[in-house]
Amino acid sequence: MGPECFNATDLSAIGVLVPLTGTGDSTRWKALACAALLAVSQANARDGSVVPSFSQPPLLRSKLSAQLFDTKYTLHGGLEAFTAAQRARSAALVGPYRSTISTALASLGAYLHLPIVSYGSSSVVLSDDVRYPTFARTYPTDGDNAAVIIATLRGFGWNNLIILHVDDVWGATYADLIFARAVHCGLPEPRLISFMFKNDESARAAVRELSQQSANIVVLLAFGPDLPGIFNEADALGLLDGSHAWIGSFDWAPSSVNAHADAGRIPQATAAKLEGMLQAGHAPNAERFGVFRRSFALLSPDACEAMAPELSGMDASLFSDPPDDAAFAFDAAAAVSLALRKSQAYHHHHHHHQVDDVYTARAVRDISFAGASGGVSFDGNASKRAGYVRARRQRRLTHAIGAGGEGDRNVESLALELRSFRLVGLTGRLGEVHVPLHFSADHCVATLSPEVAGMIWPGGASKPPRDAIDVQEEEERRRQERQRALVWKLCVGLGVPGVLLLTSGVALLISYFRLQSRRKQLLWRSSRMPLHFSHCDPGGKYHLFLSHTWLSGQDQVHLIKRRLTTLAPSMSIFLDVDNLQEFGHLAEEIAASDVVLLFLSRGYFASKACAIEYEAAVRLGKPLILVHEGNENKGGLPLEQARRDCPEPLREAVFSGRPIVSWQRSDAFQQIALKRIVAEVLVACGCDLPRSVARRNLHATAPADGGIAAPSAGPAGFEDGLKPETWLSGTAGLFARLSLPTVSAVRGEKVDHGAISLGSDALYLHKEARLVPKLRAGPLTLAFSRHNHGAREIALEIASLVAGCSAAEWPLSDPPAGRVVPLLLLDASTFGGDSGERLAGEVRQWCAQRATTPLLLHAALAEDGGCPFEEVMQRTPTDLVHASLFTQIALPWFEQPDFRKAALVALSQELDQRSLAA
Repeated sequence: MGPECFNATDLSAIGVLVPLTGTGDSTRWKALACAALLAVSQANARDGSVVPSFSQPPLLRSKLSAQLFDTKYTLHGGLEAFTAAQRARSAALVGPYRSTISTALASLGAYLHLPIVSYGSSSVVLSDDVRYPTFARTYPTDGDNAAVIIATLRGFGWNNLIILHVDDVWGATYADLIFARAVHCGLPEPRLISFMFKNDESARAAVRELSQQSANIVVLLAFGPDLPGIFNEADALGLLDGSHAWIGSFDWAPSSVNAHADAGRIPQATAAKLEGMLQAGHAPNAERFGVFRRSFALLSPDACEAMAPELSGMDASLFSDPPDDAAFAFDAAAAVSLALRKSQAYHHHHHHHQVDDVYTARAVRDISFAGASGGVSFDGNASKRAGYVRARRQRRLTHAIGAGGEGDRNVESLALELRSFRLVGLTGRLGEVHVPLHFSADHCVATLSPEVAGMIWPGGASKPPRDAIDVQEEEERRRQERQRALVWKLCVGLGVPGVLLLTSGVALLISYFRLQSRRKQLLWRSSRMPLHFSHCDPGGKYHLFLSHTWLSGQDQVHLIKRRLTTLAPSMSIFLDVDNLQEFGHLAEEIAASDVVLLFLSRGYFASKACAIEYEAAVRLGKPLILVHEGNENKGGLPLEQARRDCPEPLREAVFSGRPIVSWQRSDAFQQIALKRIVAEVLVACGCDLPRSVARRNLHATAPADGGIAAPSAGPAGFEDGLKPETWLSGTAGLFARLSLPTVSAVRGEKVDHGAISLGSDALYLHKEARLVPKLRAGPLTLAFSRHNHGAREIALEIASLVAGCSAAEWPLSDPPAGRVVPLLLLDASTFGGDSGERLAGEVRQWCAQRATTPLLLHAALAEDGGCPFEEVMQRTPTDLVHASLFTQIALPWFEQPDFRKAALVALSQELDQRSLAA
């Protein structure tokens, strides 16, 4: 279906997309809609009181008309509103607010050459000029606001934080930006906890997880509909009584809490405890907002209703104190009005009878004017991009700096602001106090104004809560200082015996710190000895070269290097931002590296720098490690797409017969990927294996038929004392053929490295998760359906590994042993095909029995027969979705042996918890 299938545009028609329903706080959104209509009205009247450009030429050839379309705060509602606006022949759109909706509509807008100017969508995903060439926004991006939030936290002296975020396009990306900015500014890596949008139980579960963490500084990224579940659970757990500090973005306001309190969704007592909550970000310029405020105060409820009947019933108090977002909505409508005025003049001058949509879309990004929130221009943040290039040389992270798109607003005229919630008088309703902020030279610390001293904090305190982890560390330092002082006194008092005692104490301390350091490192599982790396060639500089594209893989590869530096400190690793002196020396650095890691993400094979790296690696015969980013929301792409993108002459050399390491977000599965990387480097670099490995390798023989050795059965594969046959695994599978080394090689602890490939189980980490060998609270029966492909094999395998767990097909023929836990595997075949309805029938039986909540496993990788969770949701019968089938978070499932073993460990721990709950 081409653009010609849609109605021809009318250069005087504007569609305003606003969530009039579905938010629980219609008052705020009606104010934003009225502000947008006011801008169109002033453009028609050539009223330059707020936007001086309205009174300047060129003149409008025809009056503009604006019509409201309700997005209902959902993606489906946004698509319906977009369709209705198209039927109304809208030449441009103002809105929508949510980034999730804008991401979908901006793609349609690019296809139709339809300009869209949002007043609230802030996700950096929308900065992609190639994908969204007709999208612009008057609201600052999350990259801009993330810098303000981190600077504010550091201004208060807070270092350790938890990011509680909604798991959608906006929330997940925003959380990543704050994470990256925190690391860039020298803070410890924050903990990320997510919840599903408009899912009360998911929000409550996330808060319960939050309550179990040591950190007490919470960054909240949520929307208005999410607030009841979050704050009601936080109050029940005592997290609003002063122990925790809460700071969020400007994406909801005190009026949202008041609306929920009025409707009974949040108790008034809970709402009152939010006094002292903070929000930080970019806000409208005070001077320009004052001009807009005076103009908006001239309106009345009747005036707004006259512009649009949907705006009936507005509160008169809004007009004297409009929300800050109203200024961004006004400017979005003003930008569209100025662009349509320019387009009308262009078509009149050139006598065009057919509307040139491309010109109109381009006109939006070319305008610049003084608006209600400050100076508005869409210049691609040129100054920011220049700062981004400089920052790359200083090892800063991409998103933390936030290079903007050409539709992003220039934020230089906006104010930096901290808002503190405050109870207003004796009404019990929340308002807010605005406190200005100022950046330090490096933009990592905010200078707080004196007004902060008079702020009220959670729990009614007069001082902000201290960082709990910093307090613990300070107490530990003081305890150690007291111990050292005591040791010194003993030494002075006892003379020579004291010196001996001191020497012993120092030796013990050195031994202790060595042990603590070793606990963070990978060790040989058989001997618990550290790893030692050697170079393939005498002149080698690096054991591992990290090849990646900055476009989509920089954050992940930075994390890989940081974690490898801790896990294997003796391994030297090349990363361009750390080690590259000149771009022209890339091929030389490849030659000086033993192993080359290719991080396969979107755009990798299209990068010129990456092409130099992988072509040199293939030409020089360097061992390759392929790490694949499969999450398309994190810059990934399907594996087959990566194969197709690879130049055909090099495709076989890069991919043929080579295992792929999947990169995951879960810490347990990241450990597996990092172990596999280290194992490949150890073998490629010709490491010295432990003596026990070399000896036992003499007795490990390959099958007579040349196949792959059979694995050891039972749970022994999960214990520390693994048989070498089970962890000297082939790169193509879990086991490898082991050739017999010579006796002299064994005596020298050297083996034929060309014949051995180490699996991740050969390496040991002190904090790695372990299989639960026996359920602590008695027997449990794991029920599976014959119509759920793959569930039977998983149930039988975990039952063979965990004592007290048994597996049985549903319906159960015999009385169960202990509690019954149904197992449901979610993959590409679930609820599909001929057996899908029969499976749905059995799941309905499970859901009908409230005491048997299904245990969900989700296979996401296509090579494992998996699919994205959204596809499973689409195939799931509606009644099962409404029956809260998906309230439990699904455990990840993989078929690749290393990852499968980690998934079984997580499954055993979940079963143990369920047995205890029973």
